[in-house]
Order: sequence, then structure tokens, then C-alpha cells
Amino acid sequence: MTILLVPTTEVLLTSRDRESGALFSDLAQTEDFLGSHVLRIPNGNGATPGGKESMREHRGKAKQYTTINGRTVIIKDAFVYANKGFKTLNQAQLLYDSLWYPDSLEPRSWLVYYISKPLIGTVEDLKDENAISKPDSNGIPRTVPSTMDPQSGPVNTAVPRKRDIKSFNDLLGNFPMIARQMQPGLERLFKEFNHVFDKPLPPPPSANHIPDPDPDGPILTAVKNVRSGSVAHGLQQENGHLERVLTGSSFLDDEEQIMRGALETAVTAAIDIFQMVDKQQLSLLGATTDLTGPIVERLIERYVAEQLHGEILYPRICAIKRPEDLELESKIKQMEFIDISQVGIPIQGGNAGKHELTLRLGRAVEEFRKLGVAGSPQQMMDILLLTLRTVTQFSDVPNGTSSDNPNSEKVSPILTINADTLVSLLLVVVIRSQVRNLQARLLYMRHFIYIDDVENGEMGYALSTLEAVLLYLQRDSGSLRKASRRNKKLWQSASNGDLHELQKIMEPERCESPGEYEADQQDTLEPWNFANGIRNGVPQLPTFQSRRLSQISPLAHVFPFQIQENNENNKNTPPKNEELPPAPPPRRPKMVTMDMRSMSSSSEISFRSRATTIDSMGSGIEGDTSIERLSQTEDLLGESVLMMAVNNTRPESLRYLLSLEEYYSVLAVLADANNEGTTLFSAAVQLGNKDIIDILLETMSRVDEPTRTSYLARQDIRGRSAGHYLFNTHWLIPHIGRLIPWRQKDKNGQTPLFALCRSYDHNEYSEMVESGLIAATAAQGDGLALHVDDHVDSKGNTLLHIVNGPHIALRILLRSDANVNATNEKKFTPLMVASKYGRLEMVRVLFGDPRVDIYARELRGLTAVELAKDDEVRNRIDDLVLFSGQPGEDGRITTVVRSFFVEDATIRLVLKSGAPSHDTSFTVTTCRRSLADFEHLAKLLAIENPASWLPIISGMRSPFQIPSKPSRAVLRDIQIRLDGFLKILLSHSTFSTHEMLWEFFLVPDIQADMMEKRSKLKAEARVDRLKEEYEPIQDVKDVEQFVDHARDMVRSVNYATKSVVRRTNALRTAMLDLADAGQIASKNLQPLVFIPSTHKLALEAYLDTLTPPTIHPISALHSTLTSLHSTLIAILLSLSRPTSLISSITASSRSLQRNYASLSRSTRWPLGLLDDTRQRLDREKQDVIRREEGERDGLGRELRYTQQVVAGELAGWQEWRAKTLRRAVRELVEGMVVVERERLKGMMRAVRKVGGEGGEVVSEEAYEKVVERERDAR
Repeated sequence: MTILLVPTTEVLLTSRDRESGALFSDLAQTEDFLGSHVLRIPNGNGATPGGKESMREHRGKAKQYTTINGRTVIIKDAFVYANKGFKTLNQAQLLYDSLWYPDSLEPRSWLVYYISKPLIGTVEDLKDENAISKPDSNGIPRTVPSTMDPQSGPVNTAVPRKRDIKSFNDLLGNFPMIARQMQPGLERLFKEFNHVFDKPLPPPPSANHIPDPDPDGPILTAVKNVRSGSVAHGLQQENGHLERVLTGSSFLDDEEQIMRGALETAVTAAIDIFQMVDKQQLSLLGATTDLTGPIVERLIERYVAEQLHGEILYPRICAIKRPEDLELESKIKQMEFIDISQVGIPIQGGNAGKHELTLRLGRAVEEFRKLGVAGSPQQMMDILLLTLRTVTQFSDVPNGTSSDNPNSEKVSPILTINADTLVSLLLVVVIRSQVRNLQARLLYMRHFIYIDDVENGEMGYALSTLEAVLLYLQRDSGSLRKASRRNKKLWQSASNGDLHELQKIMEPERCESPGEYEADQQDTLEPWNFANGIRNGVPQLPTFQSRRLSQISPLAHVFPFQIQENNENNKNTPPKNEELPPAPPPRRPKMVTMDMRSMSSSSEISFRSRATTIDSMGSGIEGDTSIERLSQTEDLLGESVLMMAVNNTRPESLRYLLSLEEYYSVLAVLADANNEGTTLFSAAVQLGNKDIIDILLETMSRVDEPTRTSYLARQDIRGRSAGHYLFNTHWLIPHIGRLIPWRQKDKNGQTPLFALCRSYDHNEYSEMVESGLIAATAAQGDGLALHVDDHVDSKGNTLLHIVNGPHIALRILLRSDANVNATNEKKFTPLMVASKYGRLEMVRVLFGDPRVDIYARELRGLTAVELAKDDEVRNRIDDLVLFSGQPGEDGRITTVVRSFFVEDATIRLVLKSGAPSHDTSFTVTTCRRSLADFEHLAKLLAIENPASWLPIISGMRSPFQIPSKPSRAVLRDIQIRLDGFLKILLSHSTFSTHEMLWEFFLVPDIQADMMEKRSKLKAEARVDRLKEEYEPIQDVKDVEQFVDHARDMVRSVNYATKSVVRRTNALRTAMLDLADAGQIASKNLQPLVFIPSTHKLALEAYLDTLTPPTIHPISALHSTLTSLHSTLIAILLSLSRPTSLISSITASSRSLQRNYASLSRSTRWPLGLLDDTRQRLDREKQDVIRREEGERDGLGRELRYTQQVVAGELAGWQEWRAKTLRRAVRELVEGMVVVERERLKGMMRAVRKVGGEGGEVVSEEAYEKVVERERDAR
């Protein structure tokens, strides 16, 4: 036996050998290629049934095979490896197997294992460039880069790829020798750093042992140098005593200088340790990576900072800046309800522009929040730069921010923003991110990065911008805090349904107490302060919300222009009759020194005059709390006041707000959406509140139908519109179903109807899905059945894959245009999904449809019954397979329903037999038999009835010839052949009533030895019966003529049958080849840009119709004809038995004639001489004659019996053959009608895809007409 290893057609047609340059389609015709892919399998090769090693153990072991040209390959698991005799040691994956029948008269099959690539040569893909390439952004077609140099020939692209080193840890991991040489020095360096800052107290003088101090290391030396040069040290020496004379802030500044010096020394020492590494290793590093000296220094600096960040540096810096951070965090917390339109940002584009800006700021906030988990100042700087780039939409914004969303807004890669706007944007990012310890982080980034220049360039600009934002938050954010408080009051009123408070805010002129609103306008926040103004021993300055810091500490003597500003602010003071808040205590003028480097915003000392930014401007428009501005405010999620009322199910608030048409026009209401793109109506549908939905429907009724349709089709960031959430309000479907975009898909490819079918836990699931199906069918506008192919998600699941109700599935099968054998990305059909998840009723409904391919296989080669995880589901599926067969004359159905592999390297076949017991019930018996059981049955039947014809089932190919991947095609072929064998026996004129056959499929446990003894006894009884009941045939000429005539007739039928089998096989092979060719052509046509996408989709839909089902009517006819051919072979073998008996009878008659002639021949012995001897010899001759006459008579009786049996069975076979062929032709016609009807529907689906999806809304009259038709069909 042999096995063919065949590379896939796509590989053969689209690749070539890299060494020779020859196409594999040409190499496949050479003897070397063919011989290297044909494995020789000796008889008995494979897993031994019942042996010590199970199939599971064989799967994990490698096994060697020999090709027919003497080479060897090794197969392990699902891979084949080229071994001895191959020039290149290739490996290929075993994909799947099949049986291939050549175009010959003899129906002999070949076992084919398809592999991923050839075993000889080096595979190189042929990349055919398109004749018309895709144009660039300017509309100019891109030129195809040439890979050939006209002078030097092909360009050598086999350059070794350099290692990608992103961090110093990667460097140490990829170069262990460098890590081994640097490890002692780095450990010593970090140990010393920890020792300096966590130094234990010295032992007391009374200790028994006082150790000698360790010599100073570089870190300790640096710390002492910093301390010796500090302000504190100078003052102490000047006064001549060691008394502490500095304040807490001066001590903190010294601590900061000490840490800076220590870290800088540690970084320098680490760089020195790296430079002392073996030069050979450094040369290897430079040759295999793209690292340079400055890059390595930055990696080392970052590595050292990361090692010292969490335990020493960052906690101490946070402690230094803790008082300022507490004050800043409190102020930021009070501004969390601010709207982006209240910070002075000029917003263009109306609501769309504001929405785009909100999304951009949201991405920046996500980036800025990563500061909380940053592990070094360098990483913090990277996050800050990335935040600014995200805000300004630079081209190097990470892909994850926007490219993952195909439906996101289109933004310019570069956005020019002035400094004031950038500060305002970063201000919003800081407020919304709520990151703690910002002052400490600013100090950390500015003073603890040494190699990079953080004072200039992009880093310096980023730090200055952040410092300006923090300064504004600390000094000039009173108006923002006031606006935040107003926003919060409005939002809470709308969310809680407090109409009185809402009216006070939105219509202050209608308030009962006018002074209440005015007092609220002048209300100020309580000064933020700790108890007694002290926190952690550091004095805190009182901060008043209604005054700027410049008003508390007037610096008119330094900045005269502030007098004009104060005069302008006085114009906005309340009337004199109102009570003013208490004024702050008078402050004496301060003498200020203009420090050229002073940029501090944490003290009341003025700083160097800078360019006009948000912190140097007046309040202006920031903090706007006008009613027009308040009505358009949004929270962090982009939810407006209307959205808050909807999300909190406050219909009274929503109704009141919508009555304010001055602020909330109809178009403004329809344009309202949060950051996720959810509209008011979509949010209301998600919540399912009927009152709110009715209010919004009333508002929507004021606009025309196209506007309503486009509003209902508006999608959020997930691609879902209001229709995708109709499972919450399915009662809306009859009212707005005509306007719902039923074919609109979200990011997962799910349509609104798809979402309805997935809502399994809905209390009214059936009614909801039924109404959805009717509405979706009517909304198509073509008056045809529901196009199920319009409702397929991105994973390939159709409605039949996901629907849960069997009656709904039945309705889809009967009333919709659906591909019942459509597969998802895992190649699961709806029947497979139902079987896998144990949906028995769904399985029953799908089995009842003749279009369903019950033997379809998924990617791993498993069928629906093999995917079932429950024995009950498998048993039910087996029952359905049983009852899908043709019953016999007595109504009994007997079938081999399933076959499977067993761990002992054998197979088991499940036999089921069902007979009607009552009008509506069947009695079903189940047995499991092995191939050996079938062979044993055939052997015993042949012993009992040697003259009867019996199909040969011995010598079948074993599916375990490759134990690591048993052949499922061979297993399926064995099942089909044994099922045909069993059906032949049940229709056999002799064996149909045989007790052994009935025991075989009715008795679960049979005893083979007892059956064999019984068969031998029956064979002996048959011989005795022949002697008693049959007379020997004397003249064999009549029998011989009968046998010769019967043989000639059967041979002619056999030849005709083989000819039909050959043509059937050729037709089946042509269908498979056409489907494969179509798939390859479709794949090659996809890159062509001049072909419209609708045409490509239509081509794919058409090619799906060319793929034949697993059990195609032509394949079923081929199996029937093959089974019929086996009976012809059995008939010819049975007809050869009379000929053999006639030959034996003729030979016996000739022997008798010779014996008679010898007996009557005169002897040459004289009379009277040796009479006794002569008489003894005559007696012996007479005994031989009598024995031969008995044998001849026995052969004559056997011949008469055989003639009668053969003649009788030949007549029964002829009748059975006629019925079988008529039934086969009828099944072929019925099956082809089903297949061709489905193909026609598939072609119609393809034609629809050419026209694209219509976006027009069907008229109300046509919609109601289709709805009425569908309801009547129920």
C-alpha cells in the first residue's frame, strides 16, 4: 500500500523553488518530486489493534516511512519531516486527508494526505504586483519598487537582522556576558545608595564593640560634597556653632540637592562600569544592534532611575512636595465638574467640533493617567510628551489611540495649536485625569534627568506648559471652581429630577426669591485649608476662592499694570446694598527680587515676566456660568444635561428641559450625544423607560422622515445604533420598525436583528424575534423573503448559528433566503453549533431540512455528531441519522449511523435498528461493532452457506497507517462500505432472514466462539441434508450452459456498471476541481483595485454555490454504484463455484473410468498363481471406485444444490438490483433538484450583492403589506 503526500494546489501554483527558480507546478511533474511524496506502507504497518501501545502513545512518537524512491521521512504528531536522501530538510504540516479515485475502470482508491508545502526544494512565494496599484493620498498611483538592479542583478536581501533593544534590561538579557561582568558593580552601587539614604544609627558609646567605619564610596562622597556646599553648612560655619538655623523648606531643598547629586553620581558610576566591560563584548554589541554611545547612556540612566525609583527617590520627593500637592489636589478635585467650553478654548465646528475635541482630550487623559504607574522620571517625561502629541494630533500618535477604531473620526495628523490653547487643553487633561503628586512629578522630571536637555526643545516646552498649568491651578482657578460648582448643581438637579432647582438655575427670573439667585451668583467656595493652617509642620497660606492670589498679595509696586486690572474687576462688584464677603487682612507691601531663573508657582514671590499665557491673562471667558453656557455643559463622559436626565430616568426633568426651546432646539436635541456617540434616543432605548421614549418620539415627530431615519441610524463608537438595543424595548418594533436600519452592522458585524436573536435571556424571546424577523423582512423593500446573508457578523455566524428557538429556526428555514450550510470562521455550520451546545430541538429541526449537510466537517475534520459533548446528544443525532434512511418492506430501518476511533487503534461502528411498535413510536436498538466483528460475520455466513454470493469486505485499508493522524476519510469509507454490506445482507434472498444477521444488530453483546461453533454444526447439518434430499447430477452440460450464460450476462452488467462508476467519479472530481479553481481565482482577484468591492463580494457568493456538500447526490450515486459493483463481484465469485464443481466432477468421472478399465483388464499372471494377491488388489480397486463414485455423487449433489441456490439468488439479486438502481436514480434526481435550487438561490444572492445594499426607506403602504403577509404565513 502507498500514501500520497500532496501539497495544496495553491502552493503549487503560487510558489517556486528558490534554488533552481523552477515553478513547483512544473516540478510536480518530475519523477523525483512524485517519488519523494509517495510513502510505501508495508502490510500490517500502523498501530497494532489491542497492542500494548495505545493510539495516544503512538501520537506522541515519531515514525519513519520510506518513499518509493528510497528516501525516508519522519512523521510526528501532525508534521512530516524530510530526512535521509533529501537535499533540504523541510517540514510540512499534515492538513487533512481524502480518498481519491483515479479515472480508470477499476474503482481503486488512493489515500491522499494534503501537506502545507512540498518536501523538496525551498519554497518561495510568487508575489505578483498588481498592474494597477492603489493610489496614495494625493491620488497618484504608487510605483512598484524594483527588487532587481540592472547592473548588479538581484539584490541580496538576506542581511542578518539586528536585535531590537528597547531597554537596558533587554541589553542584559540578550548579552549575558555583559550582564555577568556588570552585575557585581551594579549590585555594589545600588547597595551603597540604599545604605546612604537608609543608614542605621551608630552604636552607642557603651556598646561592647564599635566597628570601624567603612570607606566612603562614590555615592557617600557625592552626598558629603553636596552637604558641604549647602546653605546650611555655610551658615553653621559662619556662626561658629552646630545649631540648626534653617527653616523646613531650606532643609527640603538640601535634601533635594543631595538626592540629585547622589543619583547623578550613581548614573556616572554605572556608565563607568559599562565602559569597563570586555571590548570584544562591546564590539559584538555594536555589530548586532543599532545602539550608539548616547543611546546606551540614556538606557543606563533610565535603568538606574528605575532601580532607585520606588524605594528611595520618588517617596522622598513626594514628601518634599506633599504640602503643595495637597493644596493642588484639593483645588483640582473642586474643578472636576468643569466643561471644556469653560476654560477659554475656542471651539470651532459646533457640536461636532466639541465632540471631536472631547474625544481627543479623552485619549490624552488616558495617556496622562499612566503617570500614576510610571517607574522613572524618563518614563514620566515620555508620557507627558505623548500626552501633548495626542492633544495636538501629531503624526506619531500611537496607533492604539485611534486606528483600532475604524469608525472613529478623521483627524489631521498634525494640528497647529498656539501656546494659550495648548495650556488650556492640558489644563482640561490635568483636571480630568486626577493624577496625584503633580508638583513632585514636575520636580522629578525637571531635576532628575541629566543626559537629556529638559530645559530646551520639546521637553523644555512640555515642562513649561505643565508648570504653567499647575501655576494657574494654584493661583488663578477661582472662576473655574465656581463654574464647576454651578455645573454640579445643575447636573444633580437634572439627575435627581429637582424641577424647582432646575428652574432656579435655568430661569432665575421666575424664582420665588430673586435674592436667592443673586446670592448664589456671589457665593464662594470655602477657603481650602487644614486645621490651623498647618500640615506636616509646614505653614499653609489661606486661599480664598473669590479672590485671586494677586489680590491677596498686591504687587502694584512691582507690576503697576495690575492697578488697571483691579479697577476693571471692581466694575463687576455687586451692588452696595448687598453684603460683601469679609475682606482679607491688610498686607504690607513686599520687596521683591527679580530672579531670572525663578519660575516657582508655590510661593507668593513674583516670577519673571513671560509671554502671555492662560496664567497671565484675566479670567475673560473662562469660568463662564451664563445660562447659555450652562445648558450646553457636559461631564467627563460627554453627557449633556439632557443625557443626564435620560440616564437617570427622569422624564419630568427631560420634559422641562425640552420645553426650553431657546436653549434646546429640536436639531440640537437630535445632535446630542456623549463621548461614545450614544444619542438620547439610543440611551433611552437601552434603559427601556417608556415615558422618556415617548417624550423623545414626540420631539422626533417635529422633523421630517429623512431626518428621523438618519437619526435612528446614527452609530456610537461600537457601531451600534438605537436598533441594536431594541431587545430592551421590543414593543417599539411595530411602531418604528420601518425606520430602523436592519442591515446596519456594528463593529462586530452584528445587525439589529442579529442582536435580537442573541438575547436568549429575554422573557419574551420568541415574540420579540418573530416581530424582528417580520419588520426586517418588510423593511427590505423588495417584497422577497428575508435575506439572511445580510445578517452575518464578523465571525461568519448567521442567524441560524445563534438563534435559540426551534420554531424560529424552522421559520427561517421555511420563510427566509438562507444558506443552511454557511460556515463561520471556525468552519462550524449551524448544525455543528446546535450539536456542540446540546440544542436537541434545534438539531431535530435542522435534520429535517434536506438541504442540511449532516456530514460537513470543520477545520479539525470533525462532524456535528463528533462535536457533541454529551452522549445523549450523540444518541439523538444517531437516531435522526437512522430515521433519515429508507425503511424496508417490513418498516424496519437498520443503518450504520456512526464510526469513531478507539484508543486501542481500532474503530467502532454504531449500528442502530428501529422498527415501528405503534402508530407514532419506534423501538430502537443500538449495538457497537468493530471491523473484525463484520469480517467474522461474513466468514461464518460463508461457512454456513458456501454456495451463496456474499460481498467481500476483507482487506480494507486501515485508517491508522499514520498513527499520529488517523485518516478520517478511510474511516468514513469503511462506514459507508459496511453500511452497504449490511443493507445488502438485509435484502439478500438467503441472508435476510438469517438469525445470525439479526443477532448482529439486535443483540448488543455477542459471543464469537459460540457463534462459530453453531456455524460449524450448521455446516455439518447441511452436508447431511444434501445426502438425504438431493440427487446427484449425472449430466452437467445443462448446468454448465446455465452458468456460462449467467456469467456472460453478469460480466456485461459489471462492465457497464464500472463504466458508469468511472463517469460518476469523473463528474464528482470535476465538481471539486471547479470549486478549488474558483477559490484560487477569487483570491487572486481580490487585490485588483479596479474591481468594485460589490463585485468581489458577488464573486465570493457565487463561488460558495460551487462548493459541493460532503454527501453530494453524485457522491451518493457513486457510493451506491460501488456497492452494486461489489455485489457483481460476489455474483461472479458464486458463479465460479459451479464451474469448479463441474471440473471436479469431470475429473472424478475420468478417474472412475480409468479404475474401471484397470479392473476389467486381463492380468498377465498365470491362472492359479497368486490368486489371493490378485483378489486383494481387485478389492482395493473396487473400494477406490466406490469411494470415488461417492465423491462424485457428493459433488453432483453439491452441484445441484449450488445450481438451485445460484439460480434462486441470481433472480433475487436481479430484482434487488433493479429496485436499487431505480431508488438511486430517484434519490439522485431529488438531491440534484435540492442542490440546484440552492445554487440558484445562491446566484440570486450574488446578483443582489452586485447592486449593493439599498438605503431607501420603504413606503408605509408597502411595509404594512409585507407585514400582513408574514403574519398570515405564521
